[in-house]
Amino acid sequence: MPDHSQDDSADGESGVSLWLWSLLGVFAACMPCALLVVEKLGSALSLVPLILAVLAALAGYVVAVRVVVGEKFGQRSRRSRILVWLAAGGLFVGSVAVLFAFRPPPPPLARMSGARDVAVVGFAGHDGRQDKRVLTDVAADFAHAMAGRIPTATAVRSYADEVSLPLAELQGTHRSRLEGKTARFADESNAEIVVAGLVSTDPAGQTTLRPAVYVRADQIPDSPELVGWFLSGPILMARGWESARGRAELSAELTRRIGTLAEFVDALDTWRNGSPAEAARILKGLLGPKRQGGTDDFVPPDLVRLFHGHAAEDQALGETGPARQALLEEARADYLAISEDSPAGRRAALGLQGNAYRRALGPAHNCKPGTVRSGELAQISQALGALAKDRELTELGQLKATVNLAQVEQCRITAGLVTDDGTVERAVATVRAAPDTTGSAALHAFAESIAAIHAYGRGDLAAAIKHIRAAIAHGQDLVQRAVWHGLLASWSLARCDLETGRTAQQDALNQLAAAEQAGRASTKLRRQIEQAFAAELRQAEERCGAVR
Repeated sequence: MPDHSQDDSADGESGVSLWLWSLLGVFAACMPCALLVVEKLGSALSLVPLILAVLAALAGYVVAVRVVVGEKFGQRSRRSRILVWLAAGGLFVGSVAVLFAFRPPPPPLARMSGARDVAVVGFAGHDGRQDKRVLTDVAADFAHAMAGRIPTATAVRSYADEVSLPLAELQGTHRSRLEGKTARFADESNAEIVVAGLVSTDPAGQTTLRPAVYVRADQIPDSPELVGWFLSGPILMARGWESARGRAELSAELTRRIGTLAEFVDALDTWRNGSPAEAARILKGLLGPKRQGGTDDFVPPDLVRLFHGHAAEDQALGETGPARQALLEEARADYLAISEDSPAGRRAALGLQGNAYRRALGPAHNCKPGTVRSGELAQISQALGALAKDRELTELGQLKATVNLAQVEQCRITAGLVTDDGTVERAVATVRAAPDTTGSAALHAFAESIAAIHAYGRGDLAAAIKHIRAAIAHGQDLVQRAVWHGLLASWSLARCDLETGRTAQQDALNQLAAAEQAGRASTKLRRQIEQAFAAELRQAEERCGAVR
């Protein structure tokens, strides 16, 4: 008589295995499917709640697997039980991978379309004693109130319930994470100015709010070190957050203090569009007698002084003689008026060294032997070396100090004051190795121009031309590009490449003409350069033979 016991046992084991894997597979798939359905319906989970949900599902899954293994595989070998656990774990990991692979992307931020728009990203408490919902409500109320107090050309929108920036970093000096996330937010939202605030509550219950303003890198021509957050003076709240009246009074006080914000945004927009003289005029008005010494404006006076100084220096680049010197002295006075312990103090120190370099060149504005102030250049080089390592500066600020250090050292080499000790090449290499972030393109271009001059000093014309072409390709400043096209023309003529020389000269004059139209270069300067170009071309044609 045939023995069916082994066949029945095998069939039973097969049925158990099929039931087991089906159950585990369904359980592992339910969790990601449920979360995906929730997100598709609009209740998208942020990363932290999602991870907590996954961990909760994992705990339930482990309990279920333990029960199944204990009941169905209790008498099996240890190896069999381990294989079941590994397979179950693989199913769960695969289901979680499916969840993250098919999660719907977060909805895009509403993009602002104006040229002078302001985004409010909320207020953050650095001591954890504030209700986030209340802070979000205050941000929305403030944005609504602000919209009624500034020109119609400027739009205001609250993003407090759409973005989460690590605003608590405003309290410290290391803000790299905040700066990076804010830069990405500004690019995505297209806001010209980003506004936020830092809230703290002392043991007695008194609440203090410090407003903050963020300036984008692409708003400031050739001065990316000015990008970043700037804290304003504190506001003490007479009432707490909990009452609607207290929140209304805070919004009203914040709105009252934005008197300078619209004009400040106007100045930045004017400067970005190539009119530093007009921008400097607007900023100077913000430092008038009625506002001088005021600490209750949303844009603090030190911030206005810092930007006014840079706008004046930008204007000086297109001037010669006494007019240039007067603008440089005006900028210097702005930087000196900013105290070292001011939130803008480190940036002012960097601006002061750049200003000192321009003044140390003397009336000739070049680094030829006998035309520069050697002692001042040595001091500037030492100060820039320290600023390049100063962690209280932003990353772009440190990068700008590094570029300026290379510039000053190259000037000292050209003037015959020092020998080449590798400082220029090391500084340029540091800038090249820096990540490509918003605002860094101008510094990379400037570094290439310094590398070009360095190569020319070594007698390597081919390398000099290569580097100056790279600078031209990445630079945007009209006056700078005119200078670089002029260098390309001179070096090409030195190699008897008359065609490239003529083209580069014309490109330089076109850049100067555009700068003159924008008020960034004088007619006198353009004519002087035009005459110098003509003489240089004639000499090259006589030396090399005219190429027609």
